[in-house]
Amino acid sequence: MKKVIMLLLLGAAFSTAAVAQSKDTKEDKAVLKSTIKDKKEDKKETRKDLGHLKVKSAVNDNKEVGQHRRSIRHQGKHLRKHGVKHPIHKAKKELREEKKSAN
Repeated sequence: MKKVIMLLLLGAAFSTAAVAQSKDTKEDKAVLKSTIKDKKEDKKETRKDLGHLKVKSAVNDNKEVGQHRRSIRHQGKHLRKHGVKHPIHKAKKELREEKKSAN
């Protein structure tokens, strides 16, 4: 009887510790979406500059696009570690749906 009670208490302690360590990922998902949106805008500016033959500003803008890309990949890995499946794909899909519903 003592063993059963002890095992139940130990199981309850482990489960509460596991729940206490889980993190709310809503904020991280919102940051990922905003980063993807910023990357798209910067990439559009870069392509526009190249079209107008402003190579130097296009190269500088493209460096910023690369920073956004690395940040997106890093945030995606972080969210995958916290149990979100395909976070980058989902964020891009949500942005497309928002754009479609706005039009």
